[in-house]
Amino acid sequence: MMPREREDARPDLPVCRAPNVVKSAHFETSLARARASGARWLPPVKSCAGQLLLELIEAAAWAEAVGTPLQAGITPRDFDRLARSMREAAYVYRLRQGGWPVVTSLQDAANRFESVRYAAYSLALDADTGRPELAAWLSEARKVRGAA
Repeated sequence: MMPREREDARPDLPVCRAPNVVKSAHFETSLARARASGARWLPPVKSCAGQLLLELIEAAAWAEAVGTPLQAGITPRDFDRLARSMREAAYVYRLRQGGWPVVTSLQDAANRFESVRYAAYSLALDADTGRPELAAWLSEARKVRGAA
């Protein structure tokens, strides 16, 4: 398996690239260029980081529309169902490096043998989802996920 294939959230779908409209002063498609220019990073829509960012943005927008803070966040189990990957923390790290304010909250739970703690991630949405470049990226990411 090639390294590129391991990062794909949906390996059975054709490769989708975000449109050129995404490249602007506010958002960048390369993590290195985003960090150098101070812009936000928009990961490839088919990547696990891209699908995680889509889920975080949609959950934050929903919580904002309802008027309540997001309580649970996206857990590793939710992310595993979404992207078939247990590396959620690695993608959260990349998103933070790309300028996205991802918030971590620790949750308490118990299994048959012991008490456990796990992280749940949410996004403090401070970007306007109506911007043309972000709206285009969200549309492409939803197509990959199959929700649009």
